[in-house]
Amino acid sequence: MTAKDMRDRVIRHFRRAKKPLSAEMLASLMRLKKSERPRLLLTLQQMERDGELTQSKKGRYTLADTAGSVRGRILSLNKGFGFARLEETGEDCFIAGRYLGDALPGDTVAIRIGAPDSRGTQGAVVKVLEPGPRLFAGRLTSERADRFAVEPDGGFRYPLPVRRSTVGGAVPGDKVRFAVKRNKQGDWTAGILTVYGAADSAKSSADAIIDSRGIPYVFPEEVFAQAEALRKAGLSAKELEGREDLRALPLFTIDGRDAKDLDDAVSLERTADGWVLGVHIADVSHYVQADTPLDVEARQRGTSVYFADRVIPMLPEALSNGACSLNAGEDKLALSALMTLDAAGSCQSLRLVKSVIVSKVRGVYDEVNALFAGTADEAVRAKYALVWPQLQEMRHLAALLKRAAEKRGTMDLISVETRFILDEEGKPAALLPRQSGEAEGMIEQFMIAANVAVAALARRKKLPFIYRVHERPNPEKLALLMETTRALGLKTPLQSDDLPQMALRELMEEARDTPYARLVSEQLLRSMAKAQYSDNPLGHYGLALQDYCHFTSPIRRYPDLAIHRILSDHLAHTPKAALYDRYGAFVRAAAASSSECEVRAMTAERDCEACYKAEYMLGFLGQTFPGVIVSASDFGLYVELENTVTGLLRLEHLPEEELRFNGVASLTDPLGRPRYTVGQSIDIQVAACDVSMGRVSFTLPPSAD
Repeated sequence: MTAKDMRDRVIRHFRRAKKPLSAEMLASLMRLKKSERPRLLLTLQQMERDGELTQSKKGRYTLADTAGSVRGRILSLNKGFGFARLEETGEDCFIAGRYLGDALPGDTVAIRIGAPDSRGTQGAVVKVLEPGPRLFAGRLTSERADRFAVEPDGGFRYPLPVRRSTVGGAVPGDKVRFAVKRNKQGDWTAGILTVYGAADSAKSSADAIIDSRGIPYVFPEEVFAQAEALRKAGLSAKELEGREDLRALPLFTIDGRDAKDLDDAVSLERTADGWVLGVHIADVSHYVQADTPLDVEARQRGTSVYFADRVIPMLPEALSNGACSLNAGEDKLALSALMTLDAAGSCQSLRLVKSVIVSKVRGVYDEVNALFAGTADEAVRAKYALVWPQLQEMRHLAALLKRAAEKRGTMDLISVETRFILDEEGKPAALLPRQSGEAEGMIEQFMIAANVAVAALARRKKLPFIYRVHERPNPEKLALLMETTRALGLKTPLQSDDLPQMALRELMEEARDTPYARLVSEQLLRSMAKAQYSDNPLGHYGLALQDYCHFTSPIRRYPDLAIHRILSDHLAHTPKAALYDRYGAFVRAAAASSSECEVRAMTAERDCEACYKAEYMLGFLGQTFPGVIVSASDFGLYVELENTVTGLLRLEHLPEEELRFNGVASLTDPLGRPRYTVGQSIDIQVAACDVSMGRVSFTLPPSAD
């Protein structure tokens, strides 16, 4: 049963009952199996959050006036109309101006769907469920000396007139942050709040994006002071009492060369039947106590956010890079997951302990990769001499874990990340594809193993908990994926509303060595539900796992910190009833807020990265580069360069006449013959770069016209 099916059934039963119902009463009326009840609870929570249900103090639910509506997010506003994206289907919905109310771009709204017309699906906003950011960013322009407008970065698809009283010292071409309000005619106008500098500066544009997304980057004084006090205090003998002393273990960290927040260390001991794999995580919950200023701030931030030129940490550096970081040679507090594995790498048991550890080596990914490849110099070999026997065993174990993941159907999608090299002024000097080697893959497998073992323990013990969940793909999106792959000539699984993970993995593997690999990967990703946090153990479809959580990064993710706190209380033998009193409501709220913070961070990271790429390409206007077509559309081709920059080659810049998008992967001529196809190599010329919007435009070089 899909999430939509469950929601529709819930609404039908409420309308039949015509009275408040508890979850238990509803489950009985719906004749749900025991295995279906967790999905019902999640649906009720979601519907309450969406404003479709209200809950009384006695725990009974009542249908709200938004029932029968669907949840969507306002994408854009034009003069007189707007568009929203429906959450369940991903479909865009047209909304006439008179039915928009005061909804703004970024708002999550309840939409009542009407009959479709020539514009497609149309609807009306019933209620704003979750207001989006009320501050926007854009570029200041002027029509004449006394009349200014702002071209928004997104959301508003037309220039907004600026109230003259707010212009101040801003000049045309500046990047600004603004708020909106209606004038006497009912039209939206902009009021400038902040001027960041020239819009053709990636840093100015990134500053505006961070502010407009509402990402906090300055710690309140009381938070900073609390973190500094904890750093200066150091470790006392009392803090070590009751902890298992693992300082004799030859454990170590492996991270990127520039990493400073080291929150995980690993160890491996050979046994007669297999191994004991230790994943030792910084005990951040020891320092960040519930409801303290540090905790409140961390929850609001939700996650550390990583940009080309800066990191906005979840915790102050006094903790993230200091007291909590597992720096080599220093006594550190940890929560250690000691997993007993058999010869096949299968976890047989987990022993979770509060510990004190000492990292023996500050490992670096590229150094360990060099060791594995046999290219490390003598200094590197000497550095890792103490842990080299472990590393060889770890390498073998990681290969077993990877093969097991492949057999169960774990998705292996294609993604290309960018490494930015900045000059002294903070401008991009080089863009490089970020390489991931064997060492990175090894640590990833160990972290997944720990996350699985801890989540399984929480489910088994029925603890209040925050799981990392990934629901099954939407059947309609799967159908679209199947149509695409069939058109590409790939062996497509038989259509089903419930395809097993292995079928999709095999599809991806078939596409991997074809020109369509990137396209299939992106289409597969779009067909999947978004991973999120939940207090219900719904499983992780993409990893093909029943149990999964985020346990290994409490320095930079709030859910990890939260479950460390719960696990610590569990290890202290806190009664089950007391755990639920303390954390029952907390895990639901923390899961929802952490999911929202994650989306906020990801969109900000993506948008800022685009600005830096556009600024870098400004230095190459008019130059020609080889590229590869990665997607096609009604309006042109997206071409990717070796440096990971992707730009648009518009249809009107192609020499052929009457080219049409075939709906899959090609632009075709009037006879249906492909002229430009995904995977095809093509030379392009850099035509324009809009740093403020993070857009790069290509054209064909003169010789190709």
